[in-house]
Amino acid sequence: MNITKLALSVLVGIGTGCASAPSTPVVSLSDLPDCFASNYDKERGLFTIKNDIGKAVNQQCLLTVGPRADAAPASALTAGRYRVYLADGGGGGAGGTMQRFHRGGGGGGGGGAGATEKQAAVELSEGVYKLTIGAGGPGGSACVMSRTNAGELDGSGGGPGWIGSPSSMVRVATGEVVLGTPAADSYARPTRGQNERKAGHMDGHGGSGPGQASGGHGSYPATEGHVKVEAQPGASKPLAVGSMAGGATGTISVEDKRAGVGGGGGATSIGHGGGGGGESPGQKEKPPERGSLGSGGGGGEGSMSECDPGARGGHGYIALRRN
Repeated sequence: MNITKLALSVLVGIGTGCASAPSTPVVSLSDLPDCFASNYDKERGLFTIKNDIGKAVNQQCLLTVGPRADAAPASALTAGRYRVYLADGGGGGAGGTMQRFHRGGGGGGGGGAGATEKQAAVELSEGVYKLTIGAGGPGGSACVMSRTNAGELDGSGGGPGWIGSPSSMVRVATGEVVLGTPAADSYARPTRGQNERKAGHMDGHGGSGPGQASGGHGSYPATEGHVKVEAQPGASKPLAVGSMAGGATGTISVEDKRAGVGGGGGATSIGHGGGGGGESPGQKEKPPERGSLGSGGGGGEGSMSECDPGARGGHGYIALRRN
């Protein structure tokens, strides 16, 4: 199928979008794979990132919609009315904080925020569509440990998790954004310094954003009133309008009262937030869990002697259901 130079130039010029950092070059359309071959999750009936992509901020692919009269095979779509469901990547959990004994021990990092699921009923005409699927935000780094003049271990606060990358569906011929964030394909992840400045004071708070399911607050042993709670998953039903659940609050370790457990990640309507790292009866040093589809990653544990990084958020997704 031929893609005109006009379509290429229009696509490159779509908006400036949500990127606060310098944008990255748009991938050439000729290099993009077919979405059904590279990104289709048959079990869930949606497009997402199926393979680990390291530090890449997203994956992009092309989706072909055939003529309305054609009988659509399992790996194709025909023109018509669809309901589109889309979510950005979930936020990464924050790293834990290690503190000296007289400060009450370490603190758990907050869980990452779950992405907002967007929905829209759209009329898809015959043609080629570009899907950009946002990757989950990386987890925050563990604290940097050092020794004081008195020889005591000390540590700076754990790093905040990154927000997930945006997703979008764009009609190639016109550059129209069917659903999602304009210029999602050229989004650049903020630098570490930019991310830390935006996160503000590292007090164990969970990630959050407009309409998102906020990540749970990490626990601090020196603070009274923390209550042990179980992980709080979102409503697990396929592409339904489900309420998004906030992540579970971190708890004080049962085995070490000076260890703070990371907060749980916020959930989407179809993805559970990752559990916070920490210690629990019969299972010491449980690492923070990565979020599932669009949900936030768990925060890392912090104690007197160590601190763990946060877990990555779940990758975004795009699904189309015939209306």
